[in-house]
Amino acid sequence: MKTRSFLFGTLCSLMLSVCFTACSDDEDGNPNPDIDPVAESLSFILNEGAWGANNAEITQFYVQEDEAYWQPNYYKKMNNAKLGDLANAMVYEDENIYIVVGGSKYVARLNGTCVEQARHAFDADEGEPRCITVEDGYVYVTQYGGQVSKLDGQTLNVVATFKGGDNLEGIVEENGKLYVANTYKVDGSGKYVYNKEVLVIDAVTMEQEKVISVVDNPEVICEIDDKIYVLSKGNYDDVDPTLQVIDTQNGSAKKITNASKITKGNNGLIYGVRSAYDENYNTVNSFLTYNPSTGVVNETSFLQDAPAAFTTAVIYLLEVDEETGYIYVGTTDYTNNGTMYRFDRDGKLKDTFDSGGINPKAMIFID
Repeated sequence: MKTRSFLFGTLCSLMLSVCFTACSDDEDGNPNPDIDPVAESLSFILNEGAWGANNAEITQFYVQEDEAYWQPNYYKKMNNAKLGDLANAMVYEDENIYIVVGGSKYVARLNGTCVEQARHAFDADEGEPRCITVEDGYVYVTQYGGQVSKLDGQTLNVVATFKGGDNLEGIVEENGKLYVANTYKVDGSGKYVYNKEVLVIDAVTMEQEKVISVVDNPEVICEIDDKIYVLSKGNYDDVDPTLQVIDTQNGSAKKITNASKITKGNNGLIYGVRSAYDENYNTVNSFLTYNPSTGVVNETSFLQDAPAAFTTAVIYLLEVDEETGYIYVGTTDYTNNGTMYRFDRDGKLKDTFDSGGINPKAMIFID
């Protein structure tokens, strides 16, 4: 199979979606007025929105007695304001929700009910903020143009900056070191050049210590059970999207398998999605698991009754609630609101609902 290339197709679709965005048939979602969701097991879905459309949003989601309830436009409801343009990332740490809104060039701290508490706006000449990690009271934000900003976790004031690399994406902190994906650059002729490196930066001094070689175009970096995993997108030609694990002791990366998205299960396994083209350039998705303890990749899907649409859909989100083991999959067509699917821990489909916005990008679970 040939790896699916999203670069130009995604950009074109996103541009079109600015003009042809469709609204949900049920804009109010499925709220339950008899439940105080603050007291429930809360989740929030971040919808990226369409490029330039200023329509990023957050959907509140909660479950009561196995019944699913959701409310779209939740950020607007709680703050009487729009979230902004192109929401890139959302994490939950120390009872705070941190979001990165790249197109609008800011980072915000929200409380557990999505009320904004603090914001840091990046200057017009600074690179677009992309990804975020929070550790020991500090927020670290990667930016295009080669910068990592270290912010105070409460005020979001800048504490220090690192300058280096090209366009920086995924970031994670482990044992006082930041691991940062240096994804690509554009040369003098306008050609994309895909980097093959993860930068290792001291989180205190914000100085680079080393570079780790990885597969072309690293994008996602995550920490799972004290191990650092990297997802590289490949070069859209002869290098496939690849999952790797970093040996933090010797500074090397080991290939595990081809995968496009991963998330941590609550059973010691890593769940993954592999997206590819067949010989007729039709999308083909498959679901797999990886056991870090044994190093074994299991090609059998962890979803027992996945909808037929999953075979060719654009899988934009994959998350697992570590408390319940329930699995969430979000799909998109870049134009209409995304669709969310909730599966139980055995992979049986429980609910399908509108994500409340275009491109469901991330989901967090509030303790």
